Order: sequence, then structure tokens, then C-alpha cells
Amino acid sequence: MTADLREAPDLLGDLPVDPLAQAWEQILAAVLAEGPPENPFDLPRDLPGDPVAVLRVAGAPVPVGDLDGPAVAAALAGIDLTAAAVSDSDVVAAIAAASRLAAWTAGREVAATAELTARAAGWRGVGPLAAVVKPLLSAEDLAALEVAAALGVSAQAADDRVDRAGDLARLPGTRLALAGGRIDLAKVKAIVEAVAPLSDAAAAAVEARVLGRAPSQTLPNLKACLARAVIAADPAAAEARRLAKAAARGVSRWRDADNGSVLQWQASDEEIEAFWLWLTSCALAAQSPRAMDDRTLDQIRSDVLADMAARGLDLSLTDTGAPLPKRKGRRPQIGVVVAASTLLGLDEEPGELTGVGPVTAPLARRIAADGEWRRLLTDPRTGRLDEVSADSYAPPQDMVDHVVTRDGTCRGIGCRIAATRCDLDHELPWPAGPTAITNLHALHQRHHDAKTHTDTTVVTEPDGTTVWTLPSGRVYRVPPHRLLEHPDLDPEPLRAALRRLLEAERQARERREHPERDGGNLGGRDGPAEDDIPPF
Repeated sequence: MTADLREAPDLLGDLPVDPLAQAWEQILAAVLAEGPPENPFDLPRDLPGDPVAVLRVAGAPVPVGDLDGPAVAAALAGIDLTAAAVSDSDVVAAIAAASRLAAWTAGREVAATAELTARAAGWRGVGPLAAVVKPLLSAEDLAALEVAAALGVSAQAADDRVDRAGDLARLPGTRLALAGGRIDLAKVKAIVEAVAPLSDAAAAAVEARVLGRAPSQTLPNLKACLARAVIAADPAAAEARRLAKAAARGVSRWRDADNGSVLQWQASDEEIEAFWLWLTSCALAAQSPRAMDDRTLDQIRSDVLADMAARGLDLSLTDTGAPLPKRKGRRPQIGVVVAASTLLGLDEEPGELTGVGPVTAPLARRIAADGEWRRLLTDPRTGRLDEVSADSYAPPQDMVDHVVTRDGTCRGIGCRIAATRCDLDHELPWPAGPTAITNLHALHQRHHDAKTHTDTTVVTEPDGTTVWTLPSGRVYRVPPHRLLEHPDLDPEPLRAALRRLLEAERQARERREHPERDGGNLGGRDGPAEDDIPPF
């Protein structure tokens, strides 16, 4: 491959040749023919089936040849690393061999993903449909749907796996190096991303330039070589890559593992630097003398951003002063679902921050204290909301609120897209199926399209479990989103606390409406009538 590319100057121009990578396939073939140049571990060559011997070869400091995946897996499974006969060096070799085996396995996954995508192209619902200008679902979309369900990963992670398999079609050397366990998946990603803006010919030239040294390089060193090779292959493409990064600008957020969230902003270098200077200046201006303010500068930067968002939501205005658009009939607002027992301090059960997930009881109470309340009746033992129905196709606002709150996110397999960004789909199409919360569920566009236009079927069981059958015939069960569960809830303390709360609210209302009256026993009532008690 390398020699053929070097004989095409009209395609590659004056691309500098890396002497070490110029003929890496030929060098590798010679090494394989001669065997390892030395035997640093005193490897007994007549014991190929010995686990230690296998791992010494597979875990050599510089990978030589393609990995025999099944043999290495068997060796790793058969060796007792705690045995006294296994030296420290052998343990290191086992670590290196296991890492190469992971790369070999990733190569098999790439091959299987490419095959699945090819097969999905022939499934119903893929390609142009009647009265649809462009394909509603691509083979890649449907393959990603299958991958997400099979692996239990997000839609974005599945898309990345399918895209990677497609990208490696034009990088055969990289694909073979991964399949042979010579480079790992992180290095494969670096190569794929670096050559993304290039033509096939230039991408192949960059691959040939860097791949020979890639197995022995660290990832940062490989990325530095890639950056230089891409610029050398086509300086215009390097500028295109910068522009592509600017076009891919965006903001994302995710939740970390310990009750916190992360916000990430990707933009051009100059935009990030300008905002960073402004944000830092705001933080310095807000910083009090050290004796009065023990916050770090980073913490103050975070507080400045939080205050900006809080003011924007409170005023319901955009950065230009226009009203914020509504979603599902409601203006944007922080939503928390919290049991009345938790709100009153009778227990410390977690609440549910809408679109995020469970939060601690103190945080739920703090958010609820500053918000507008809407009561949603749930079964405290199951956490499921009560039945509501309507006579029209479009659900009324209360029903929309109900379904969005109940589902929280898309009911698709492993999908975490917020229900506020999803369609409310009739499971049994209307009018055959009613507009009722038992027949409505939140589905984002891809899952909605797959259910409507392919051989995917969706059925919701009485307990709220959603059963998906995908075109491959595989079946997946999505359990219901439990809002709040209090299986051991004793209703009597809650009733007493609610009576006290309602009485306090009634007296406060009376004082506001009739300030001339005494704020004591108003109206001759000692408390609210039993009929006034909500049916909690």
C-alpha cells in the first residue's frame, strides 16, 4: 500500500516521507519472518502453549506481529498471577497482553458493526419512503439503534461506534493494526479524527506516515505526529479542520458520579479565550477580601455563571431581552418532584430533579421552597401517577405535564433525552387508541420513527414496563421510571403534618384578606374539616 501511494505524486504532491514509516509493512513482514530479534525474557521457544510464554510474546515492549486473540485470552484465563513462579516481569507482560487483547476485541467489534450496518441497509424502513423526500432512517441509524440496545449504551455512544466502523473503511492499515492488537482504540480514534477533513488519498498518506511508529508512541506523541502529518499533506485541509471545529461548536452537560453535573462548552480558541477573560474579570470583581470570602477563583467563576442563569430564568428572558420560548406548553423552569412527607421533613427520601435524576432531600426542599407547586398524585408504593384521559388527539396541558413528569426521559432503550424534548406518541394510534396517559409515552425522534416506520413494535405492560422488539427480532424491556417510592410510608404522621400546614396556610390567608380580624381562632374553627384533607 505504501509503495503504491508514493508512486502517485499527482495525488500526494510533495508530501514529506517519514523514513521510519515509509515501508512499515515490509519491515513488519521481515521481522515476522525472522522471529523476535532477541529473547529478553529467556522465552523457551519450544513451549508455545505455555501461558507464561504466550503472554511474554503478546506483552513484548514493542508489539510484533498480529495478536492471536483466542490464544492470549486462554493464556490470561489459565495463568495464576499470584504464583511464585510468575515473575514481576511476567505480570507486566500479562498487563500488556491484556491491553493488546482489548484492542484485538475492539477490532472484532468494528468488523461486526460494519457487517450489521451493511445488513441494516436491506431492512424495511431504511432508504427513501413514499412521500418522503429523504430517507427517514439510514442504515447507520438503525444499526446504532440495535447497538445501543444490545450494549446498553446511549444513542450518541452507539452512533460513535457505527461511525467509527464506517470511517475505518478508508483506513485499512489502521483497521488491520487494531485487529492485530498493535494499536489500541484510543489511537484509532486519534487517527480517524485527525484525517476526517482530508481526501481519501491524503488520509491514506497520513496513515502511512504515522502508523509505523504508532504502536510504541504515547497517545499525545501520536497526536503531535498526526497534526504535523495532516498539515504537511494538505495545508488547506488544516485550515478546513479549524473551521470544522468552529462549526462543531456547542454546549453539552452531563451528570458525574457523585451528585453533581458538568457543563462543557466547545468553540473556537479566540471565543473561549475572550469568554474566559471576561468571566475571570467578573469573578475578580465579585471577590471579597480574603478574610470575608473563602471561595477560590474557580468557585467564584462558577457562581457568576449560576447567577446569570438564575436571573435569566427568573425574568424568563433571553440574552437579547426576548421572552423565553415554551416547551410542552410551559416556560423553562427548574422542576423537582418531591413527596409531601419529604417536603415536611418527615423523611429523607430523595426527590427527582426533572431532566436530571434523583437528588438529596435537602436540595429538593430548597428548590421546592422557591418554586410554584403543582400537585401530582402518585401511588406511594409504586411511584406511578394516576390515570388521566381526554377525548381529543392532542392531549391537554395537564396531561402533557403528567406524561412528561411521569416518563422523565424518552422511553426508548437506554435513551436519556429529556421528555420535554420528545414527542408524546400514542402507543396504539389514535383514534383506535385513546388520548390517555396509559396510551401516551415520550419518544424522541429516532425512537418514534423506528416505531412508526420500521418493523419495530412497542408494547407497554400493566406495570409500566415498555417492551421493544427491534427489526433483528431481539426483545428489550425498559422498566418504568419510578418517580418516588415510599414502600414503608405510614400515612398518619403525614396526615397530621398536612393538617398543621393547611391550618397555617388558612390562617395566613385570613390575615391577608381580613387584617382587621384577630389572627387567632378565626371563623370559629379549630382546624380544617376532614373533607379538606387531600387524599394522600
